[in-house]
Amino acid sequence: MVWGYAQQKKAVGFFELRVYTAQPGKRDALAARFASRTAAIFARHGITNVGYWIPQQSDPEVGISAENTFIYVRGYPSKEERDKRLKAVRDDPEFAEVVTEQEANPDTKQVLKVHNIDMTPDGSYTAISLAK
Repeated sequence: MVWGYAQQKKAVGFFELRVYTAQPGKRDALAARFASRTAAIFARHGITNVGYWIPQQSDPEVGISAENTFIYVRGYPSKEERDKRLKAVRDDPEFAEVVTEQEANPDTKQVLKVHNIDMTPDGSYTAISLAK
């Protein structure tokens, strides 16, 4: 028996791990923006919202601050589809209003830094086998 989203037959084939460092004190507002608007914009453009996380402890070695880090994973059928769908998101007037304009304004900016890691499922290394 295997377990794991990436092993499901319907699972997408290309993922992004996104690690945001929020401006001090802005992490919860950033998470709220994703919950109320950004995730729906992604979904409207065919992007799979795999999951969103708030770290429960800091790890300075990897740059994770429990106070200011917001992490999520989104998925696509392929890297090429990712590029196409993200262009559509950037061209979306609601995204411009909700994210682009807010991040361009120093008074409302929530994101300090973004790290992106592209990932693909890798056969037996993707899922956890459960012992019987």
